[in-house]
Amino acid sequence: TNEVPENTEVFICTSPLMKYEHCVGEKYRWVENHLGPQFVERIILTRDKTMVLGDLLIDDKDTIRGQEETPRWEHILFTCCHNQHLALPPTRRRLLSWSDNWREIIDSKRGAEIVESC
Repeated sequence: TNEVPENTEVFICTSPLMKYEHCVGEKYRWVENHLGPQFVERIILTRDKTMVLGDLLIDDKDTIRGQEETPRWEHILFTCCHNQHLALPPTRRRLLSWSDNWREIIDSKRGAEIVESC
C-alpha cells in the first residue's frame, strides 16, 4: 500500500522556474492529476527550501542551498538521471524510486525523534 503512515504530514515543496510564466500552474495541475486534489492544498511554493520546517525533504537536487545553512530537515536524495552517478557520504541517504522503501525512511526518522526527545 502507498498510504502515508499515521501521524505523518506530507507537503509538496517546489521551486517555480522564474522565467516561465506557466510553471506554477503546470505544477499545480501535475499534482492534481498525479496525486489528487487533496494534495493541491499541500503545495508550498518557495525559492528557498531551507526556510521550510520539516523532518525530511526528498529532492532530486543533490545540494539544496538557501538562507539557512543547516536546515531542520534531513535531505534524502531522490535518484534520477542527473544524480545517479553521485556517491553520497555515509551520513546521507538516497531513495532509488517511489517503489523503494520510503516508509522505512519515514519510520527511521520517527524512531530517531523518539530517542532525541528522551
